[in-house]
Amino acid sequence: MRRLFRFLILLAALCLAACSGEEKSAPGGVVSLSPALTELVCHLGREDRLVARSTACDWPESVKSLPTAGDFAEPELERILAMKPALVVSNEFVNPKDADALRQAGIAVELHPCDGFDDYREWVARMGHLLDCPDEAEAELKRADIRIAEFEVELNAAQKKPLRALYVIWDSPLLTAGADSLPDAVGRLAGLENIVKSEKGYPSISLEFVLKEDPDVIVWFAHGKDWKSNPSWSGIRAIRQGHVLIPRDDSALLRPGPRIFDGIADLKTDLKKMFPSGQPSVDTEVAAP
Repeated sequence: MRRLFRFLILLAALCLAACSGEEKSAPGGVVSLSPALTELVCHLGREDRLVARSTACDWPESVKSLPTAGDFAEPELERILAMKPALVVSNEFVNPKDADALRQAGIAVELHPCDGFDDYREWVARMGHLLDCPDEAEAELKRADIRIAEFEVELNAAQKKPLRALYVIWDSPLLTAGADSLPDAVGRLAGLENIVKSEKGYPSISLEFVLKEDPDVIVWFAHGKDWKSNPSWSGIRAIRQGHVLIPRDDSALLRPGPRIFDGIADLKTDLKKMFPSGQPSVDTEVAAP
């Protein structure tokens, strides 16, 4: 029954695309359902090709004037079919069958993960081909390689032990960034060592684990959450010492897009202010039992 209902919706949408004049046809248009990819399209000078975005795509500011065509990785099929874009790009689809539905309607769909710097390079190369801007893509690849090399040279020259870090994505349950995640890769270039090494992705961990690992700094991505309201956090040395770093713009660090290198530079600057010597502070205060 659910399959029949979905088929009828798609059939109705196709009829709407063919017969309705409410949605403007966009030959050669691109729908991006990934904030990082929306930023990349604009960075490559092809913002004029964008005809719709996801509800999560909010940078640059100018893309907010575009209509939305779904949430992050969740296309609104009827609306996209009515728009008749040439291409839909995303890191993935929550429902893989949505890609089949779009392709059957003659719309190209490009899906590829974007979880780290290698994935970002892959997407830059793909966009250079898909959007017919090979020179711009080549320039961005060179820029990315130069920025990463600069960060690595600075780390090697410093010859200091990395600060041990916890990345808080959400506080309850305590969700963090594990090994091989984007924050993990970003943090390494900023001189941080992730205390979560045995689990990949974004695992849920216990407060007891944090107390045992005793991070030097906590990078706080949990918007709207305040660690000060939870007395359990007071036992963590980084909390007691005020070594909680809230990124200036966490979207620049959590999105593998063109701004990520500036985000790393800002993170390095803020860490330097917090730790002028580059080393953790001696804890002179004993946590309450």
